[in-house]
Amino acid sequence: MSWLKRRLAGSRKPETLAPHAADVRARYTDALMASAAVVSVGIGQDEHGGPVIVVGVTAAEKEAVALPRSIEGVPVIVHPVGTIKTQR
Repeated sequence: MSWLKRRLAGSRKPETLAPHAADVRARYTDALMASAAVVSVGIGQDEHGGPVIVVGVTAAEKEAVALPRSIEGVPVIVHPVGTIKTQR
């Protein structure tokens, strides 16, 4: 995975990645949520335990959403979650 290699080759130390990812998520949530296809933005982990920004999108819109692969060095993973509805 090229994004993982880029992340591992980055200049940030591993112990600073999670706080940095949380800060990036906080600053970019509004911009990401501006897309009609985006229904959630959160922090997750890649298969090696590294922090990632997880963007939930409606399943029908997954390919249509033009989201960045990374933001300020934090990988972005697009996850189809469907339409979110409130329960009553």
